[in-house]
This record gives sequence, C-alpha cells and structure tokens, in this order.
Amino acid sequence: MNTRVAGASVGAGITVFLSSAVAVIELLNVEFSALVGLPVGLLAGAAAAVAVAIRYDALVGPARYTVDAVAGFGLAIIVVLAISYVNLAGLRSALSTDVTVGIAALAAALVALASWRTAH
Repeated sequence: MNTRVAGASVGAGITVFLSSAVAVIELLNVEFSALVGLPVGLLAGAAAAVAVAIRYDALVGPARYTVDAVAGFGLAIIVVLAISYVNLAGLRSALSTDVTVGIAALAAALVALASWRTAH
C-alpha cells in the first residue's frame, strides 16, 4: 500500500464518519443521539476506509476522481479543525462551520482536478 492509497482510504473514512454521524445525530429526535450517531459513524467510516484501501487500485476515471475528492474533503476538514483548535494566527473566530465546510469543499474540488490532471 502506497501513500496515495493510504491517504485516500483515511480521508474517505473521515468523510464517511463525519457525514454519517452527523446525519444520524440530526435525524434522531432524542436527547442523547450522539451516543448512537458516533458509533454508527465510526463503523461506517471504518468500512469505507477498508473498502477504499482494498479497491483503490481498481478504480479508473470518474470513480477515482470522486474518491480522491471525498478523501480530500475529509483530510481538509481535519486540517482546518486542527488550525482552529490551536488558534493558529488567531483564526478560531473566523473558522465557523460554514467557512470550514467551504474550505474543505474547495480542497475537494482541487484534489479532484489534480487527480484528473495526473490521469491524463
């Protein structure tokens, strides 16, 4: 397993974890929905990471670009949250949820473009 496969599997796992955990937490109308949503997200993210690690080399064309974009989104979320956590250059107040997701979406688009460029 090379670093590209490892990065794609970790990034895709993070993205699936976050999206499924948030979806379950928001859809359940109970007080402690995070007690259900976080384990569900963890299982879904682990399954996605394993699936990407196993099948990444077989992906071609738009499927690979999509997986790379999803992985880039997850890794960008982690980087932006780390920057917010350590309050690098006083950015904590500027990095709201909307800004964080916007930066990660931009990173996902750039990663998909880079993946497309390296394939051609």
